[in-house]
Amino acid sequence: MTFGLPHKWQIARDERGAAILELAIVIPILLSIGLGVFEFGNIIYRYQLMTAGVRDGARFAAGLPYDSANTTQTDATKTTTQYIAARGVVSGGSNRVEGWQPGDVTVTYQARTDDGTICGTVATNAFCRGRDPAGFIYEVTVSTDKAYQSLGFLGYLGLGSITLHAEHTERHFGVH
Repeated sequence: MTFGLPHKWQIARDERGAAILELAIVIPILLSIGLGVFEFGNIIYRYQLMTAGVRDGARFAAGLPYDSANTTQTDATKTTTQYIAARGVVSGGSNRVEGWQPGDVTVTYQARTDDGTICGTVATNAFCRGRDPAGFIYEVTVSTDKAYQSLGFLGYLGLGSITLHAEHTERHFGVH
């Protein structure tokens, strides 16, 4: 006479199909992690391109003359700065980031007092309430906000849109 397990215990010890079940559980988790890393890497890459662009634009604008009375020169300087930020060239070229246009870039000139207080934009003649402008530090700030174009994974997770913001300020040493 042989002793064996009852029939119901033999079914429980049967391991056929266990690998498929484990794979069915693990694959969605690994796929989600992999796609998340890819999407996050793409966000960081685009943010770095935008940061480099506004930094390049601010450095370019910091060395150019700025004259609040000459609006034609000022507008040309701002337009050139916007192109350098978004495209890396003075005119033409392709966008650093898909969909990021020169019009998305903001160029602002401002004056700062010795104590660090921002006291107005350079474009206004009455800025800083009558203070002597000889001690001011002039700055140019280039900034942008751009909605991130998702690769699709963020929508799959039900997350809303992400807006990337980049800003860089340089001390303006151009002639005033």
